Amino acid sequence: REWAGDSVGAIQTVRFLPTPRNGLEENYCRNPDQDKRGPWCYTVDPSVRHQSCGIKKCEDAVCMTCNGEEYRGTVDHTESGTECQRWDLQHPHKHPYHPNKYPDKGLDDNYCRNPDSSERPWCYTTDPRREREYCRIRLSEKRPRPRNVTTSCFRGKGEGYRGRVNVTVSGIPCQRWDAQTPHRHHFTPDKYLCK
Repeated sequence: REWAGDSVGAIQTVRFLPTPRNGLEENYCRNPDQDKRGPWCYTVDPSVRHQSCGIKKCEDAVCMTCNGEEYRGTVDHTESGTECQRWDLQHPHKHPYHPNKYPDKGLDDNYCRNPDSSERPWCYTTDPRREREYCRIRLSEKRPRPRNVTTSCFRGKGEGYRGRVNVTVSGIPCQRWDAQTPHRHHFTPDKYLCK
């Protein structure tokens, strides 16, 4: 990302000039020098010459993080090999998760998704005898950092709260999440890694 001069050094030209074949048009993020961090661009901030654009690698779409709520890959069969039902259809199974009703859930085509915060992505099946099943999607080693982390209050619905309060409003101590007594539940730390 340096200036390249001619042999005399009198004329300085930009090393990465746009051509019809190299894609360096407009101000889009590109990677003309095969930087290992991926696409980057020169910025309009005089104090920041260039910066990576933070575009996800395509292979990241084949993995899921946490319980797969952000998974947007193209797996369209369940663990048993059954084809998934399209999210915009109500046959063979009627369901509440229509793409128009939940536009932020990525309910595209018949791909496995996790619109209800289940333990991992799933889909309604095309088999009238099996309503829904989980999908087999590889878990990424990378753990995303929680968004909107707070410790003394909560934002939104409290998904990012990481404080240490462990009693209810009436003073009852909270049960450990990894315990099943006195109350059995499915929100265990090993199934909901990022919660």
